[in-house]
Amino acid sequence: MEFEKKINGIIQNYNLGNFLKAESLAKSLLTRNAKDYQLCNIYGLILRKRNKTEGAISYFQKSIYIKSDFFEAHFNLLQLLYDLKKFDEAILQSKECLKINSKSIDTFLLLGNLYDKLNQDKESEKYFREILKISSEDSNAYYSLGNLYKKRADYEKAIDNYKLAIQFNKNYFAAYNNLGTLYQEIGKFDLAVLNFKSVIKINPNFSGAYQNYLFCLNFSKYFDLNLYSELVQKFKQNLPKIDLEKIKQFPKIKKTDKKIRIGFVSGDYGNHPVSHYLLDTINHISEEKFELIAYSNSNRMDEITLELKKRFNVWRKINHLSDTEVINLVSKDSIDILFDLSGHTAKNRLSIFVNKAAPVQVTWLGYNASTGLKEIDYIIVDPYVVPLSDQKYFSEKIFQLPNTFQCISINYNIKIDHSRYQNKRDIIFGSFNNLSKINDEVIHVWSEILKKVENSKLFLKAKQLDNSLIVGNIKKKFQKNGINTEKIITEGRSKTRKEMLTKYNQIDIALDPFPYSGITTSLEANWMGVPLLTKEGNNFYSRIGTSINKNLDMEDWIANNEKDYILKAISKASDLKKLFQTKKELRNKFLKSPLSNTKQYAKHFENCLNLIWKTYLEKKKKKYLYPIS
Repeated sequence: MEFEKKINGIIQNYNLGNFLKAESLAKSLLTRNAKDYQLCNIYGLILRKRNKTEGAISYFQKSIYIKSDFFEAHFNLLQLLYDLKKFDEAILQSKECLKINSKSIDTFLLLGNLYDKLNQDKESEKYFREILKISSEDSNAYYSLGNLYKKRADYEKAIDNYKLAIQFNKNYFAAYNNLGTLYQEIGKFDLAVLNFKSVIKINPNFSGAYQNYLFCLNFSKYFDLNLYSELVQKFKQNLPKIDLEKIKQFPKIKKTDKKIRIGFVSGDYGNHPVSHYLLDTINHISEEKFELIAYSNSNRMDEITLELKKRFNVWRKINHLSDTEVINLVSKDSIDILFDLSGHTAKNRLSIFVNKAAPVQVTWLGYNASTGLKEIDYIIVDPYVVPLSDQKYFSEKIFQLPNTFQCISINYNIKIDHSRYQNKRDIIFGSFNNLSKINDEVIHVWSEILKKVENSKLFLKAKQLDNSLIVGNIKKKFQKNGINTEKIITEGRSKTRKEMLTKYNQIDIALDPFPYSGITTSLEANWMGVPLLTKEGNNFYSRIGTSINKNLDMEDWIANNEKDYILKAISKASDLKKLFQTKKELRNKFLKSPLSNTKQYAKHFENCLNLIWKTYLEKKKKKYLYPIS
């Protein structure tokens, strides 16, 4: 009776999160009850929570040794091996679990996730299906299958399985969230928002749902500033609270050297548009005036990552660190200006910015909208994407670079093929944008263009178009708008960027989607001699095409509204001689424009850094203290 009372005391402390106390009580009890298999198992669980993994493994094994058919200890050992990524050992241990319980749903679920991590999709699916043989209403199995199909880009099956997970568990907020992100990916933003609302209703403390909702709002032509601000505040409320008073590493920073220390926080250091823009800029930044520190929030490592690492003075990996640890690190690095390169997109660390990790904080490149965070001081834009009159829509102070907020160099030896214009008989419109940008309204407008331009076709190229079901769905949408599906050419992702760029030789006019303009794809189209037809919108996202065309002195390729967009497309396609001349001149025009002048852009960027730092210094008469309130 006394033994059971003590066991219950240990379990109670464990459940309350008092792991140190639980460990002390269990250790004391083990001195007289070392052969109790349940106590050994409990002690293993406590050691695991205390990050004493070797000890935890030892006690799970001891529990099993005492009682070989004790399933709980077997499964706890399996779970720990899985978490430690000891997959070979985990597979062997799973067999032991199934010997004891051949219908263990938990074991099958873990095995399915294990093989998913090993990219063995068939094995993964097999184990998830085993669960459904045991229980046809298991929501976790359907959720896991949804994730698996989403990974395969089999979106129809993914949607079906997420819906089944929700059907059998009405409060499955993770399923609602993943269903929402899937709808977001395929451009069904209204459905995405409905699912994010469901997540918030079920679990109002899930900050990721607020960020996903915020991202979707930027795609709506009915942008609601009040709703955006409300969601930002709720997002902030659900961030982990940090007691900055207990952070010891916030000393007075002496500014004795002449270098300004710049930190860049991103989860996209690699073959990603953000990294391409960043690399082209920092390659020309003065090493005498600035010291650059990277904070990488991912495990990504490719050739672009390696190039970036060469250019940064210091490279920090932070994806495994807590917010407190990152803030400490930023402080120790004496960062003057800290850049957010993600906004409300995946792998962001806005939580450290909320806690004012550096004296000056800036958002740039990765999220073309306001973060809504007053703790971020500036957003870097240009006069075309964000006029100063839009300041009311931004929590950050607008800083306009001259000409353009983005600049890129494309270093490939790819010739523009003009041979197809010798006996021109057709017009090929094209868009290489992510399908999330191609909404029903865009499809309607593009359909009207195809109807009115004789012998015209539309070439769509996107990663989602590797999936035949998605191809079928997108063609059906055009068909509903009166377009013969033979006029729609589709292609999935290319193996290399160079291969993708050559595909622009197959199109005559690039059609910019709306309200979310193309970015990198639009710049690449112009570099390949393909003019961009864009429609000017009313926010940052919808004006990027406008910025590009104004920097190319091609304002006649900017439409004011949908009707104007259609009329301009017809007009440009009908004058083949002028179109051909425009295409012949476009690459040279692009290379001479601010969009490609990386040295000039870097100079403007340096001026921006100097000015915002000077502004900060002038406002501070005393030495700078971290954190800045």
